Formats: sequence, C-alpha cells, structure tokens
Amino acid sequence: MNIELINQLANALNNNQISYCHWKSNFFLSETMLGELDIDLLVDRKDLSAIWIILLELGFKSAVAKIGPEAPSIYHFFGFDHQTGQLIHVHLFSSVLTGESLVKTHLLPFESMLLENVYTINQIKVASKPAELVLFIIRSFIKYGSWLDLLYLVGTSKGTKAELNWLQSNGNMSESLILLNKYCPVIDQQLFLACVDAIDNNGSFLKKILLAQRVRSHLRVYAKYSLPSLAIAYLKILGEKLIRTLDGNKKNKMLRTGGAVIAFVGPEATGKSTLVSESKQWLGQVFATSMIHAGKPPSSWVTAPINTLLPLVRSIWPKLRTSRLDGYVTVSDEYPTPLKTKGVSGLIYALRSVSLAWDRQQLLVRARKLAANGEIIICDRYPSETIGAMDSPRLEENAAGKGLVGRIYNWLAQLEQHFYRQIPPPDAVLQLKVSIETAKKRNQERIKIGKETDEYLESRHRRSQEWYLSGTKYIRSIDTELPLAETILNVKKSIWEML
Repeated sequence: MNIELINQLANALNNNQISYCHWKSNFFLSETMLGELDIDLLVDRKDLSAIWIILLELGFKSAVAKIGPEAPSIYHFFGFDHQTGQLIHVHLFSSVLTGESLVKTHLLPFESMLLENVYTINQIKVASKPAELVLFIIRSFIKYGSWLDLLYLVGTSKGTKAELNWLQSNGNMSESLILLNKYCPVIDQQLFLACVDAIDNNGSFLKKILLAQRVRSHLRVYAKYSLPSLAIAYLKILGEKLIRTLDGNKKNKMLRTGGAVIAFVGPEATGKSTLVSESKQWLGQVFATSMIHAGKPPSSWVTAPINTLLPLVRSIWPKLRTSRLDGYVTVSDEYPTPLKTKGVSGLIYALRSVSLAWDRQQLLVRARKLAANGEIIICDRYPSETIGAMDSPRLEENAAGKGLVGRIYNWLAQLEQHFYRQIPPPDAVLQLKVSIETAKKRNQERIKIGKETDEYLESRHRRSQEWYLSGTKYIRSIDTELPLAETILNVKKSIWEML
C-alpha cells in the first residue's frame, strides 16, 4: 500500500498537468512509493514554480545542505505523512545534473528525452524503459570512471545487472539506440552496446573501467568540472566531511525555515524521556539534530568545583543536607511556593540553585546558537518563569532576611533570577499531560531504581502548572494517556507543524 502523502502528490501533479517524471531507479519504485527511498522527480523548468506551490500546499518543507554548497537545479523537499509519521523526501531536479556518487559531474542533455517518453505506474509518471536505459548506462559508466566510486561499486554487480535486465525486459534496445542517437550522439552505438554487454555478461572490473574512460572522454562536452576543478571539489568534500565528523556526524540537511529549539515539559511519568528519544531519532534520520537535558545540565568549568564540593560537604555534615528542602512543596500545597529558609543549610541550597541556573543558562544559550545555525535541538525539560515550578527558579528574596546570612541569601536569589532571565525562550514547547493516577501506575511499573514515592510524584505534578516563558512561539498540549504509538504520532504532527 502506497504512502497516502505520495498518492496525494502524484494526483496533484497529474491533475495540474505538470510536466514531470520519476526519472531514475524505477526498478525500486515500489520501495519509493512506500516512502523507503527518495522520490527523484524531474520537472520541466516552466512548471517549476507550479510544483513548488503544490509541494508547499501539501505541507512539504524546503531543505538545504547545512555544510557545503547546493548544486544548481536540484532542490530538496520533505513532507510529513500523517498516517504513518514518516518523512517523505522529494528530490526535485529541473535538469539532469548527475554523475559520480559524491560529486554531480555531468549536466546531460536528457530533459526532453525523459519528459517526452513516460508512462504511469502506481499513479506516478515514470521515464520509459528505453529512455531510462540510456540514462542508466551512461550514469553507471560515469561512476566506473571514478576511482572513489569504485569503492562503492565493489559487490554491486549483481544488483546492477538485475536493474539492467528489468530495463531490457520489453526488448526495446532498438528504441534506446534511437534515443541515444537523437539526444546524446557523442556516444556511438558500438560503445553503448559494449557497455551494456559488460554489465549483462559480468565483464571484469578492468573492462568496465576501460569502457568508462572512453565514455567519460566522449562526455567531456557535458562535464561540469575540469580535472583541477574536480580535484578542488573533492578536497572541499573531504573538508566538509571532517567538519561533520567533528560535529558528531550529524545529518547534513537543515530546513530553509531555520533551526529550532523544541522543548518537552511536564511532570514525571508523562513519557518525556521516551518521546524526546523518539523525536530525536525521527528528525535525526534527515536533519542535523541534537538532544540536550535542561533538567540535568552538564557542569561548566565555573560550577564544577561547587558541584563537586557540595556532595562532600553534605556527607561530612548531614545536618546541612539540602535534599530535605527539595520537598518544600508538600502534598497539601495547592500551588508551588518558593523556598523560604534561613541558616547555613539555606545558603547551601541557594548556592546549588545558582550553580544550576548558571549551567542551564550556558547550555540553553549554546542550544540557541546551534539553532541559529540551522540545527534542530530536542530539549528534555525547560525552565519557565514561575518561581518554584519544575526546572525553574527556586529562590525568592526574603524581605525579612537580616544579617550577613540574609543578605547573602538575597544576593544569591537575585543572581539566580539574573541567570534565568538570560535564558532565551524555546521556539516550541510540547507540554505533556497525564493524570496523577496514571503517573502513579506507570511509576510502579518502572524498574526499582527508577521509582519515586507517590508523595514525590504528587509534589512534582503540583509544580507542573501551565508552562509559560515570554517569547515562546508555540506551546502545544499533548495528552499522554493515549496509547504510546498514537502519542508518538501526535507529537510528530505537532513538531512538524511548528518547524
């Protein structure tokens, strides 16, 4: 069964009489219609603006390479299928710019040949087998003429032969030769047939390489690069690969609309960790994506000494433990209240709160910079404006505070507020909601080490009031009482709408 979004796209293209075709690898069209492979569409230039409008109306979003240049006449669009949650990639071409695996090396004069010789499979127009056979042989031997491509081609002879046999299944070699003479006369019939024979009869790699050198020699008039410029292009690719390796080998696509910080907020047992992980995996298959945890930010060089020493202090002087203060929102409290305490234990708690505020501010400012450079950041938790709410400011100045301890405490409260004010708002927030009864049930189903007390869960749920931070563009409420598969699909829908 075809993906519904692909069916909608094919119907829209046909109903609007767009001059297009799926122009290569039609041997794998069934996988393409299931959304497992890119949809490679060639479109007549005169219809380029019309197909853009169709794609945008169907919810597709334009994307570009994050690192490296964009090839002219090639466009990337990604759409979201609402039934399956899949991202569908339309690889759109307005000219036949093709060639080696890593570099588009040749601009071939085949637009008319492919667009004028089409038939329909599964509602989508595809290039005829005779026309695609011409393209297939020439593309294959451009690759056999690239020393780097030979590494990719090792072990692919069986698959290449199977595709060739499919293209020849209707016995249309004579028609292919007519098209070759008409659209690419620089390749003579004898050389073309020798190339077909080398694949069909499992010719040696050496034979294919020698034929490829002849093919590429005849195609020099269509070559995009001279030998020196091709070497420079490969050096750029190696540089880009190095940058991506240092960046964590993330995918190299980003949306033209820009990057985004997407935060998941909500109390325990709402499924945050699962949904954050699913979202990262889903978007990370295509786009440059990172995942961070704002609830537990990594220590910076400024706070590392504090975060190291405080556990030691608490172990030496148990009376100074501040963990007992974390439950200052009791079961009977209707709303979260800020910490109001005094003495050394209060100062230690305040110092830890300020340290946490600094680490969150540093982490989320870095996340904003990555988003400004086109990356999608999936954030587990995010501070709000409400003092005492989860992952938010903990301290409030105490007007009654007197003496040195009181003044220090109030200064730390001001400092904490300052750091939180410096945290930029996320672009989108998914506020996860579940009943306290369901949360308790899920908590009981966790492994022993991950369980919390019922009292703690109730306290955390009370701290998770309606989330708000000034400047946030989108806030969506997600009911996680639903089955997991349905919840994941709803999350994907919401994210795609907000990107």
